[in-house]
Amino acid sequence: MSKFLCLFSTAVSALLLLVFLLDIVAGVPFKKASSLMDIIFIVCSAGVVALSIICLRQQK
Repeated sequence: MSKFLCLFSTAVSALLLLVFLLDIVAGVPFKKASSLMDIIFIVCSAGVVALSIICLRQQK
């Protein structure tokens, strides 16, 4: 079950990372409403992706 949760959090965080990268580059989903918030969400979701990958490596 915990491996599934790590995979799920990696997938969701990677999706959020792509959405906010797309917003800061092209302004597609949110029309660049706040660049500062985009950067904060990019950093946070990249951190969650990194932590999830580390957690997956430790479970093997």
